[in-house]
Formats: sequence, C-alpha cells, structure tokens
Amino acid sequence: MTRADKKLWLVLLFTILSVTMASAGTEEIGGDFTLTDHNNDTFRLSQLQGKLVLLSFGYTYCPDICPTELAKLAVVFDTLKSESDRLQGLFVSLDPARDTPAVLRDYVGYFNREIVALTGSEIAVDQVARQYRVKYQRNEKAGGGYSIDHSANLYLIDQMGELAAVIPYGMPVEHIMDVVRGMLSEDG
Repeated sequence: MTRADKKLWLVLLFTILSVTMASAGTEEIGGDFTLTDHNNDTFRLSQLQGKLVLLSFGYTYCPDICPTELAKLAVVFDTLKSESDRLQGLFVSLDPARDTPAVLRDYVGYFNREIVALTGSEIAVDQVARQYRVKYQRNEKAGGGYSIDHSANLYLIDQMGELAAVIPYGMPVEHIMDVVRGMLSEDG
C-alpha cells in the first residue's frame, strides 16, 4: 500500500468514525466505571488516565466475534510493544455468571497479557454496557445452555478518560493500528 493509499484509508476511516460518533446522538457515551479485574481486584477506568485505552465487550464462550477482535487487539499490542506504557486493552465480560476472574485471566492470556479482563455483578456489567451503548441479549439454547448476542464495537478512550472514537466491528487491524498510532502521536 502506497503512502497516498494509506492517507486515503485514514481519511475514509476517520469519516466512518465521525459518522459513527455523530449517529450516536447527543447523549454522552462512556464514562468512568468500577468492576473487578481478572486478578479479582477492584478496577476503575479512571486508574488509566494518561493511557490510550482500547475497550471491548464480549464473553469467553463467544464462538467467533470475541476471539477475532481480541486477536486484533493482540496484534496491536504486539506491534506497538515500544508504546506499551501508553496503551491498555480492556475486555468487559457480558456474561458474569460464567466469566469468573479466573476464567477471564486464562482467556485473555491466550491473546495478550496486556489486555485486562473485567467482570462484576450483572447489575454492574449492565450499567457499564449501557454507558457505552452496548447492546446484548442472552439467548437460551434448545438443548440447554445459552449464548449472548452482542454489539462488537471497539471504544478508544483517550488519555484524559474521554471517549475519542468508536471503531465499528469488522475493521481491519491495519486501520485500528492507524487510528491508535495517530492518537498516540497526537499525545506526543
């Protein structure tokens, strides 16, 4: 891909992100929250001020979307190892009944140790999902068990703790990298 092609893709990507943010309406998206991390410690988003945060939502039993998106985050963190002190990945479980801290620790460990997995009570998780306008629904299976249908945007939270961008599900990792690099270079 030539430099001109990359610039064109960046313009296209930021246009998509702008439309996504504009279509979100006037109600604020995001904000601080408190959950439990995969080490069973209390975790507040505000602890990460000064870092660029890549926030995703899902669950460990997700057959396709979650592993794909976490694999993309792993590529971002592996590629930007030199910036690891300025980046943090977060994965909020939408399935607190099954996704205990121990289960989450093992799960994110398959992808990248820089990603912190979070859980909490159903009420706490639902509150965070609402803050970020994450849509999800539990679906019972005929033979027992359940799955969770959920939206799968990636939320970029800037170094001041404010939502900076919403990257729609399915964006190639190269585009996520371009946005992250751009935001890191803005910060200096």
